[in-house]
Amino acid sequence: MNYDNFAQPWSAQQQQQTRIPIKGNDKYFMAHNPENWELRVFDKYNTEDGKRKRYTVAVLLPVLSSIPEVAGVNGTKAVGNHLDSGLMRTTLRDNGWTILDAGKHDYLRIYPAIKGKYHTSKWIRLERVGKRIIEHFDKEGYDEWRLQLMQTGVIDTPHPQIASLRLISMDRAMNRLERDQHIPEVANRLKSKQTQYKHTKAAIKRIEELGKDAYVF
Repeated sequence: MNYDNFAQPWSAQQQQQTRIPIKGNDKYFMAHNPENWELRVFDKYNTEDGKRKRYTVAVLLPVLSSIPEVAGVNGTKAVGNHLDSGLMRTTLRDNGWTILDAGKHDYLRIYPAIKGKYHTSKWIRLERVGKRIIEHFDKEGYDEWRLQLMQTGVIDTPHPQIASLRLISMDRAMNRLERDQHIPEVANRLKSKQTQYKHTKAAIKRIEELGKDAYVF
């Protein structure tokens, strides 16, 4: 049994009475620290001479943190039936974080659960198999959404110095592996790191040349 019909977006009022067999959890919001990025390589296609050809585009996508809102923690207060996390959000913004409002960016889903509500992202589909709840994660959908955040300027492109530090860290990791590359397992890891380094360098070059348009393809 899947529970897609029981999920409600954050801005909607819960109507379903059926509860999923999971304990409720804390409400949260997503936020981005400007130092946290990860490499993603998208497969794209074009047509040349009547033939469909695949090409890849490497980009750095923002790593998004789930920030729980709990009364009495980090300045969050309970005001009636609502939580006021204004102080925590202000502190995060002052430290350079970008706060993503759940109502505006439509990433949160809420299920009626045991002893409360269960909060999760809209890219996670819940399915019951026997007594077990299995989560299915739509990775491609999540990556496309993060790409849109970059395309629309909701999140700024990586700072050049942060991007450079990423390359330095990767270079050091490869140097450590090179000493033992005669070991097949280590050689495979080194090859994977080298590929990531090449894609990361290409992603940074796109940003240097195109700015925000580096995410439009």
